[in-house]
Amino acid sequence: MPAARIHVRVASVAGLAGQVPPARQWLGADEARRLDALQAGQRAAQFVAGRWIARQLLAQAYGGGWRDWTLSAAPDSPPQAIGPASAFLSLSHCGDHVACAVGLEPLGLDIERVLPRKGLDALVLAVSSDAERAALPALRPGGDPAAQREAFFQLWTLKEAWLKRGGGSLFQTMLGQAVAVSPAATPASANACTWRHGDAVLAIHATPPLSLPDTAPASLRYWCLAPASDAS
Repeated sequence: MPAARIHVRVASVAGLAGQVPPARQWLGADEARRLDALQAGQRAAQFVAGRWIARQLLAQAYGGGWRDWTLSAAPDSPPQAIGPASAFLSLSHCGDHVACAVGLEPLGLDIERVLPRKGLDALVLAVSSDAERAALPALRPGGDPAAQREAFFQLWTLKEAWLKRGGGSLFQTMLGQAVAVSPAATPASANACTWRHGDAVLAIHATPPLSLPDTAPASLRYWCLAPASDAS
């Protein structure tokens, strides 16, 4: 069975500010209420930027104009796409980065800036299992700090992507009690991937085999995510 393509767009929130029409002219009523609750500031700008690139990407991938697509805006639920075709999406933001992935099956996306963190050794031990640290030696405390930081954010974004795709408890997911992460034996067997975008790491979790339409970045890595009970 051929892989269904996943379409991804990453943008600068600040860079979009001068390109996006006034939000009240195109946001749905529920989205406008969400925006009002956020008030002004970076989070509001991220919200508008994400909704804008989602509409653009859905129209590009599945047809219609960007105004033909709307997004749900329930406070405690991920957005759902409503438009000319049946499609799924996932949104993520971090600092000036906003990212969107769309596909024909459920998927999860996360983006995080790779920044220094205090107490990283303790955090790594809290969010990773013995098996994950064995599979990703760079995670282990006492090694190269830059390599450990990179490995940590790959692990973190993968678990966030799992959560965004399937739901569940943030606490259990991040403490390794819900999902187990391991490198994929082959790209065809992977149900997740990560890559670098500037100072950030992106992760996608979707139905295998994964198919990204754009040229694969040199930093692309393939992973297998599974319920922790299946991996034990």
